[in-house]
Amino acid sequence: MKGVMKIMSSEKIEVICPCCETRLQVDKKTGEIIWEEKKAKVMPSLADMVKEHEAHKKEQETLFSKRSEIQKYQVEYTLDTLENHDSEQVPPKVS
Repeated sequence: MKGVMKIMSSEKIEVICPCCETRLQVDKKTGEIIWEEKKAKVMPSLADMVKEHEAHKKEQETLFSKRSEIQKYQVEYTLDTLENHDSEQVPPKVS
């Protein structure tokens, strides 16, 4: 969607933002915004918001489970590495 621009008078132009569809009247000389009208946002229904929340919650629970498993394996690996490292050390020579 492209922005639309039309000349209102010799001093003003009207521009419609291609992203948010806000209508702006701009002073040609100064570039100042004289007037703006934001497009009304459509509010989702409560049922849609609950569905979105449940999907987000499920996604967060899945990520938490995966990260917990990764951390568990990292701790086990670190402990195994430390145990193997300790058993490989040569005791100091006694003179």
